Amino acid sequence: MKRNSPATQGLASEVERSSTLEALFDRLSDMVFFTKDAAGRYVSVNQTLVQRLGQSRKHDVIGQTAAALFPPSLAARITAQDQAVIGEGLSIQGELELHLYPDGHQDWCLTWKEPLRAGDGRIIGLSGLSRDLKILPGPQPDMKALSNALDHIRHNLDRPLLLADLAQRAALSTYQLDQRIRSLFGLSAGQYIARARIELACSRLRHTSTAISRVALDCGYADQAAFARQFKKYVGLTPKAYRDEALRMS
Repeated sequence: MKRNSPATQGLASEVERSSTLEALFDRLSDMVFFTKDAAGRYVSVNQTLVQRLGQSRKHDVIGQTAAALFPPSLAARITAQDQAVIGEGLSIQGELELHLYPDGHQDWCLTWKEPLRAGDGRIIGLSGLSRDLKILPGPQPDMKALSNALDHIRHNLDRPLLLADLAQRAALSTYQLDQRIRSLFGLSAGQYIARARIELACSRLRHTSTAISRVALDCGYADQAAFARQFKKYVGLTPKAYRDEALRMS
């Protein structure tokens, strides 16, 4: 009898553990839930995703890739995200996105993705959530401009990020930008930037052997000492202790 590989067994185990979560997420009409294998094929999905893809059954989605289910422009973005998560072990944390669905409607959402790992630490897939953006009363900002401002933060964490510049990119005042970020993430604009830098640092410390001094620079800190102080403030461990603990648990 042919035995499944450790990676296949690991993914099967993750899927089995996710079945209860899938049943829970089936009841949420404003959130999609999914897991994928290392090739980016859907392994489990909730009913909300099935309905939004214009399909009748989960079976119609399982085994398919984003390229087969979404419009080309959105499929390309989803595939690039998946490759970053699966290929590099990166996390997607509350990314503001405009989703275009096969029936032609579009909605803004916040997306999270995390790598799924086998017992030996190898990445065997990913899990993800996308939550509909709740529209607040009153005049709405240009969501595309706001998304571009948040993308600018994520792609320039190694550089100084001025709130005035970000507000201009979002077509908002600095106060409006801060309030919008608070409504989305429960953080001030400054806290959002700090969290993004710490999350990037955690990923680099967990998944690379890059020197801590280099990680500090890549995450926008002037020197290693300033980085260590901020990292310990948010994480409770020094960068070295965090890396050692991550290695011990892998």
